[in-house]
Amino acid sequence: MKWRKRESEPDPEPEPPAVEPPKTSRWSSSNRRKPPQSIPSPVPPPIISNVGLYKATFYSNIGSFFFGIALGWSGSVEKSVMQQHSYFLHPSAVEWNVVCILLTLGAALWCIPMGYMVRSCGCKRTILIQLLPNTLGWFLTAFARSVYMLYAGRFVLGMCGGAHCVAVPIYSAEICTKKQRGAMGVIFQGACICGVLYSFTMSIFLELWLVNFLNLGLLTLGLLQILMPESPIYYVNRGNIPKAEASLRYLRGKKYESRKEIDQLMREPTQSEQDVRQGPLGGFKYKKIRRSLARTLALAVLQKLSGALIFSFYGPNMLTCLKVQREYGSVLALGITAGFVICFLLVDRVGRRPLLIYSSAVMFFMSAFLGLYFKIWMFMETTVLPWVALVCISFFVGAFIAGVGSLTWLLNVELTLKPMRPVGCAIACAANWLTAFFVVCWFASHEIKCQPYLFLLFGIIAVIVLLFSLVYIPETKNLSSAKIQQRMGGIMNRPTSITFTSSSDSSNA
Repeated sequence: MKWRKRESEPDPEPEPPAVEPPKTSRWSSSNRRKPPQSIPSPVPPPIISNVGLYKATFYSNIGSFFFGIALGWSGSVEKSVMQQHSYFLHPSAVEWNVVCILLTLGAALWCIPMGYMVRSCGCKRTILIQLLPNTLGWFLTAFARSVYMLYAGRFVLGMCGGAHCVAVPIYSAEICTKKQRGAMGVIFQGACICGVLYSFTMSIFLELWLVNFLNLGLLTLGLLQILMPESPIYYVNRGNIPKAEASLRYLRGKKYESRKEIDQLMREPTQSEQDVRQGPLGGFKYKKIRRSLARTLALAVLQKLSGALIFSFYGPNMLTCLKVQREYGSVLALGITAGFVICFLLVDRVGRRPLLIYSSAVMFFMSAFLGLYFKIWMFMETTVLPWVALVCISFFVGAFIAGVGSLTWLLNVELTLKPMRPVGCAIACAANWLTAFFVVCWFASHEIKCQPYLFLLFGIIAVIVLLFSLVYIPETKNLSSAKIQQRMGGIMNRPTSITFTSSSDSSNA
């Protein structure tokens, strides 16, 4: 029996046909539209203001300026003391040579203790403490009533200079970023140069007693060093993170986000760094640390053997040899200033190695010409050659300042592992000034101020600096301490792993 459907029930609506997906080949699968993905917003770069960094660099180098004044003092006032008898004492030529020598001896003997002081007290306190002996040294020099008071004053001033040679380059490296480390690091040499030029300039226009009193008055500038912050690395090593952040905000600006840099400074130390932090001499059991120390020692010794120190102590004697008036020493000052400006502008652009290589090449050619002048052309009756020789001397000194003269202090810090910097830099600076002591002693005891053999020696040292820079000095521009250590793998700076192995491991030779 068939059943009919009731009329009251409506017919069901037909379902729409299913839409078949379009057939696509396997070649067009890559052309399908992908859903839009959210693009992460770029992280804004940290806002950095370098005003605080420049102020801290200026404050820390005030003592370097004082040391430059002490370096140039003996050469600038020699005529006033020996011929015009400006003091109540009348030193002999031998006693005056001792006055020159004692500055270098004081600097050499005081470097090692200052390395330990930087390690325990920090750079800021070490720099501030030197203000007291600096004042004592200038009081003894200004009010000397016997040659022994003059000896004591010069020795104390040398001690303060040695302390600044250790503390100031370390402080500059710890407060700077990698991109500014070179320019801020060579300002130490620039401050010393300004002090030397100040001494020679004041001695031309003023009497000796007035020069000494001006030097005493300038010591009040040292009180500005109270305003400089301690380096953030010093606070991080002692677990004082709030003060480290405050130091970074002073150096980088109030809007600087310091957390990332603090995290980098707080990274877990390697086994070698832990050994170094336990004792100041613990790192020397690692061959790579001894290798870096050997390179800094060689560079420190070569700097003082290069000869430019002689012009600071005996510059007027060189002008006398050239039969040029003392006032024309401004040509030398122009060469020195130009050399420092070149180094300051190019050290973070060109790099350290090119400056060392090109400047040592210029020093060699200038030394060769000056040796020929004093051997062949000195006794020729002409007015042109002495001026040509004076210009060559200015090129020689300018090339020295643009290269090994300024970069030695910077590379002493960069080539040394961070925990070893206070002790390592102190040893290098002590070797530097001990070499200066022997150089000045040898120079004072020989009548070779106008001999060609002196410049032949300078030319040989310039060649050694050139070869040493090519073979053993890595480029440190914009590199961290770990990457610099990685580049010092051996001869020709072959890269090696960054791990430190014991000296008993023969594979690390």
